[in-house]
Amino acid sequence: MPSRIDFRPSLDLACRITGMRVALIGEVTDTSWRSIQSIDSAGLGISSGMVLDINHTFCKDVRASRSPVWFGDALTHPVFVHSPIAGMYGFRSYVSVPLLLADGSIFGTLCTLDPEPKPVDEQQVQAMNALAAMVAAQIDALRSHEADSRTIDGLKEHGDAVGKQLAEFEHSNAELLRVAKQREEFIGVLAHDLRNPVQAIRAGADLLSLGELSPSQQKVLGHINDSADRIAELIDVTLDFARGRLGTGIALKLEPWSDLYNVLAMACREAMRPYPSRRCEVDLQLPLTFVCDAARLCQLLANLVINAAIHGIPGQPIRVRGRSTETGIEISVANQGVIADAQMEHLFEPFARPQERRLDSGLGLGLYIASQIAKAHGGTLTVTSSSDEGTVLTVRL
Repeated sequence: MPSRIDFRPSLDLACRITGMRVALIGEVTDTSWRSIQSIDSAGLGISSGMVLDINHTFCKDVRASRSPVWFGDALTHPVFVHSPIAGMYGFRSYVSVPLLLADGSIFGTLCTLDPEPKPVDEQQVQAMNALAAMVAAQIDALRSHEADSRTIDGLKEHGDAVGKQLAEFEHSNAELLRVAKQREEFIGVLAHDLRNPVQAIRAGADLLSLGELSPSQQKVLGHINDSADRIAELIDVTLDFARGRLGTGIALKLEPWSDLYNVLAMACREAMRPYPSRRCEVDLQLPLTFVCDAARLCQLLANLVINAAIHGIPGQPIRVRGRSTETGIEISVANQGVIADAQMEHLFEPFARPQERRLDSGLGLGLYIASQIAKAHGGTLTVTSSSDEGTVLTVRL
């Protein structure tokens, strides 16, 4: 039954949280283990529908204890180095968390694994637990929906059960409210449990910078600050994804802006900083005053410029153009790259990247979040792509 749900967004997010390349949802009982859905970018041969001996899995321990099992490297772990299970399937790093349903039962596990050692800490495991709660809520909701469908079919055959029908509908409404609450809790867990350690790392780095440091120590401190900034950026992107996909959409702070040209031009320059060999031409002829969330608009434009820098043809300029229209403004970002027809339909979906680029850095959410920011402004983000004109992404607000 849960195989009817597309868990791929959740599995992709699990891989991003842990840094591992294999993720799966397993249905686990006292006597059996079955893969409901999986992604395997490491070539371990993990596939949907696979059945294993429950005694040859760590999921048996997760089910028994109802708590996570995780390690960064089985070969150096004091406990799991003695287990043959990791070597049996060819992985060294592993995280498995339980999928606990609303009735108190355990459906199975959400797992990630990798043939290479990967660093794993408690914050990542907490984020996996939050994601598992969302997956369990999806399974609960589907079970409730199917129960409702069976009830309605029965009522059509036996028209004397109107009272039961109303009771089932009330239960369904309560379930929807519970799922909505679970979504908000998921966003809160990410914000609290992931941002706090990043702030602690930054505070520690600031304290270290006050002392006398050797050149090598200063270099290490710079790496720590850069990594903390990158983690904070990933957290913000993940939260935007959660709000847009699972919550009520991206919130805006709308204000009248009279310096929008300079603000957006600065966003373009900052976005191009990691690409010094690329040229970006900016021509923004915008109204003197425009009501918008300028910070979010900068984020949208930066995402489009970065996308153009990554996927455009090297040596060809990126062109940013902005104009007033009868109803608002129109901003376009153009490059000479061409998007394949197969990608166009899914371009603004989360994690929409070609198979050969699935392991690239970043979460693959830039264009999805840009489209959500445009939508929150009551606008649109569209794309055209051809060998003659190149690729043009256009936001109309």
